[in-house]
Amino acid sequence: MKTPLKAPMKNLLLGTLLASFSAGALAQATGFPPPPERPRFVSVSGDGEVSAVPDRARLQLGVTQLSADVATAEAEVNKVVRAYLAEAKKLGAKDEQITTTGVSIQPEYVWDEKERRNQLTGYRVSRDIELRITSLDKLGAFLLAATKAGVNQVQPPQLESSKAKELENQALAAAAKDAQAKASLLASTLGVKLGGVRSIAENGSSPPVPMVKAMAMRAEAADGNAQMGISTGEIRVRASVNAEFDLAP
Repeated sequence: MKTPLKAPMKNLLLGTLLASFSAGALAQATGFPPPPERPRFVSVSGDGEVSAVPDRARLQLGVTQLSADVATAEAEVNKVVRAYLAEAKKLGAKDEQITTTGVSIQPEYVWDEKERRNQLTGYRVSRDIELRITSLDKLGAFLLAATKAGVNQVQPPQLESSKAKELENQALAAAAKDAQAKASLLASTLGVKLGGVRSIAENGSSPPVPMVKAMAMRAEAADGNAQMGISTGEIRVRASVNAEFDLAP
């Protein structure tokens, strides 16, 4: 007479039998496909940068005047704008390079402590002037002409390149190569082979807005750039990507 197996012994025997089956044999026995292998890949980021000498600039200027009445303030502002446009055209600026459409009129108040209310003191009229300069050797002359005409708001010039799109593409290509080089380094360090790219996404190109460097003291020179101590330098364009590469054993 055989002794029946106890429950713990049955579970142990069943576990041993199941462990002896391969994943494929178990799949055939149960009728279910084996679980897919987890993909092996490496995720990296890449950065690229290119530089170029700027060949044009954008000037943001403004004229503001406070007067007791709007008409007086507006007349003074328009007088300065006309004077500067005349000087700019003498330097070679064309109509399509100049924009003067920005105009604002704001009332000015001061708090009257005795009356406990705001008192109108006048009106501030402002006009914006935007000038696109294609000859950087005249940049200093355009700035000097602005102060000479009475322009009282001058923003640092923004340097640009006429090949901006080409520079962005070069920076993006450099970022992709950088990502591939990082992935290759990681794969070789870990003793595996680098496969093809699974995915790649651009994080965007970010061309900076370089500012003109100006010396605090003006040099005695006829040239406007030299007189103002302006050095245009170069601009840099940056790009970055995220990428995933397959790994082979």
